[in-house]
Amino acid sequence: MTTSAVTPAHIEVSPGELAHISGAVIVGDSGGHVRITGSVEPSNVLRGMFLVETEVGLLYLDADLPVTIVNPELPDDADVVDLAQAVGLLRAS
Repeated sequence: MTTSAVTPAHIEVSPGELAHISGAVIVGDSGGHVRITGSVEPSNVLRGMFLVETEVGLLYLDADLPVTIVNPELPDDADVVDLAQAVGLLRAS
């Protein structure tokens, strides 16, 4: 018997981890998508929040709440370091 290695379509990450995932796509509660197009950094205005530049404007995310994103695919030429980084940064939901 073989087990299927199905990759989840969505994963949860902390807002701080988004800074290490270029071009991440956030999934909203209603299923909408928005791509991160700029920086992800702790907010200087709202304590405990991250300021995220997206294709539709600025977004503030609570640093303590996980964010659902589309599971990024590793390129075919990814090496062991790329895989280790992805596994360390991303947790399957």
